[in-house]
Amino acid sequence: MANLFAKLAGATTVCAVALATGAASANDEVILASCKAELQLSDAGCACVLDKVHSELSDKQLEFFVAAISKNQPVMMQAQMALTGAEMMEIANFMTVTPQQCQNQ
Repeated sequence: MANLFAKLAGATTVCAVALATGAASANDEVILASCKAELQLSDAGCACVLDKVHSELSDKQLEFFVAAISKNQPVMMQAQMALTGAEMMEIANFMTVTPQQCQNQ
């Protein structure tokens, strides 16, 4: 019985990682597409933006960021309610500074 629970726990972990990876991949595609279309950065510039998204934004900030660039108002509003004023300021700063930092990549 304990062996069965161990196998189930392992399978659950694998599924959770696969789902998280799939969500990250979908978000990455949205971010890269927006970067190309809206910011008109090179592939290297957009890779720089994506790297900074993952290194500088929290999961909650990422959810808001992706909703904002996707123009998904309901999700954006809900994500905003989970953020503090300071976290929102960090996102605003990120959205202003990051394209400038990555444009010459």
